[in-house]
Amino acid sequence: MSLLKQTLLDLKNLKIIPSKKLGQNFLVDGNVVDKVMAISNVRDGDVIVEIGSGLGVLSEKFLKVGVKLFAVELDGRLFNFLKSKFVNYSNLWLMHGDAVDFPIAGLPQNIDSFKVVSNLPYSISSTWISALLERCHLPQSISLITQIETAQRFFASIRPSEICPISIFVQSTYDRVCMHRIAASSFYPEPTVSSVMVSMVKKQTPFLFKPMTKQTIRWVFTKRRKQMGRIGKDGCIELQNWLSECKISTYRRPEEISMQQWQMLDEFF
Repeated sequence: MSLLKQTLLDLKNLKIIPSKKLGQNFLVDGNVVDKVMAISNVRDGDVIVEIGSGLGVLSEKFLKVGVKLFAVELDGRLFNFLKSKFVNYSNLWLMHGDAVDFPIAGLPQNIDSFKVVSNLPYSISSTWISALLERCHLPQSISLITQIETAQRFFASIRPSEICPISIFVQSTYDRVCMHRIAASSFYPEPTVSSVMVSMVKKQTPFLFKPMTKQTIRWVFTKRRKQMGRIGKDGCIELQNWLSECKISTYRRPEEISMQQWQMLDEFF
């Protein structure tokens, strides 16, 4: 039976109509599943975190390879389905919850090396990775299927007009390895937005901003049309000192500030 037919049958039996609010676009292309496995370089013995397991298409691949899989699923019907489907696998730790609250699916703190591989619900992409970057316990690599605009924001140095706080936080921590488009026909239902798989690896020396620095950067970008001199006058003393001591031109705008300069802001909090 094709993956699409199996998906339709499972959804019918579960009486589930895919929810746009929950970002439920189920992967139904076996070639894309194989590509995800290849790009994320999943191997026997790996520790994998999966966000939004859905009907378990990727999960089943992971488990058969022999990984230790930590997964989180918000939809209670799918959670119960997955529990039953994978009842005979001892290498699965499945939790029912919101991935924004549990960005690494309850992975124990004593596990240092792990990867995130997921067909990420598009509705939580930015909030999930923001929650992930609040932690010191970070994955070695992240391979996500997500909306193309989200992936472009993560690595928006290519297009300065698209730079935003999440661009700064992601690029200070991860390097992009690759990004591949995925056809809408690879999902059921077909999303109305373009999709990509983006893969990234943790920097050798990742930079994690202090909470107050993050809050300040987010505030600065709410005024992105203004020049930094004006923003500095409206802002806190730490922001003013940073602009002065780093000799940042008062005529520049937030998207024109370099990654290194944003990281230097951290020293003033």
